[in-house]
Amino acid sequence: MAPGAGARFSVVIPAYNAASFLAATLDSVRAQTFTDYEVIVVDDGSKDGTHRAAADYLSRHGLKGQAILQENKRIAGARNTGMRAARGEFIALLDHDDFWHPEKLSLVAREFDLHPGTGLVGHHIAVTKDGKPVRVIRKGPAVSAMYESLLLEGNAVSPSAAVFRRDKALEIGGFREGPEYFTIEDYDFWMRLSKVAPFRFIDRVLSEYPLAETSASARVGFHHELLEKLLRRHFQEHFGPQPGLMDRLRMKRRIAAVYRSALGQLLETKGSPAEAREYALKMMAEFPLSPKNLVRLGQWGLSRVLPL
Repeated sequence: MAPGAGARFSVVIPAYNAASFLAATLDSVRAQTFTDYEVIVVDDGSKDGTHRAAADYLSRHGLKGQAILQENKRIAGARNTGMRAARGEFIALLDHDDFWHPEKLSLVAREFDLHPGTGLVGHHIAVTKDGKPVRVIRKGPAVSAMYESLLLEGNAVSPSAAVFRRDKALEIGGFREGPEYFTIEDYDFWMRLSKVAPFRFIDRVLSEYPLAETSASARVGFHHELLEKLLRRHFQEHFGPQPGLMDRLRMKRRIAAVYRSALGQLLETKGSPAEAREYALKMMAEFPLSPKNLVRLGQWGLSRVLPL
């Protein structure tokens, strides 16, 4: 189907080997109560006919938009392709296996209408398993110093729970596609976007993320190593080469939180004991006075005596 023209929202869906389940995701878009949107599915080099499945779905249901096939560029490259092809004022990201609640675009549109200077609207997201809620990941809050909050307090935005202005996204160059941004390209994007556009958050769960059975422990170290390097790059840019004492303590607290996260994930997934020990030691060396770090250290110690 031909690209849309004049849609308020461009729903950008990066897809990889998603032919068997993409329809369910697209069903959640088609169920939206707000209908001024186009759909752009970017097949990122799939081997299972995802592009044909997406194109057939759009045609069968008369949805404005297009299915794009490209060589594999990973998720950042697929999102950038979708944004460049988009005609809408706003980009609404949706991962290929996530779902939206029917009122999502309507509530987001109202938020942009009430606060015209807003650059991004986010909301909470539910984690589900076999269709049943497991937990809610709360996103936000919006603060005046959004960049510093994201940098020092952690990622407060989720791709399938975020809608942002297309012009602002292109202004900052979209998502960075280099290998040093694999797994953390969205976090880097939110931080850079927060420098040029105010954020707002709706205190509602408006999307769902289904848990998948994966061997996640194998990627814990890879992800957290990239995350630490990303934070240190942003620290250098934000605080300069000679930060003051309080800023140094804030940075150490943030890096320790990265180690704490990695240790927690390794305990949860029963990952490498040696890797868990390394993160426990690094966490305490970086910021030993945090109660959260002490609790995580206790969890790690208990796991060595009584495996969790």
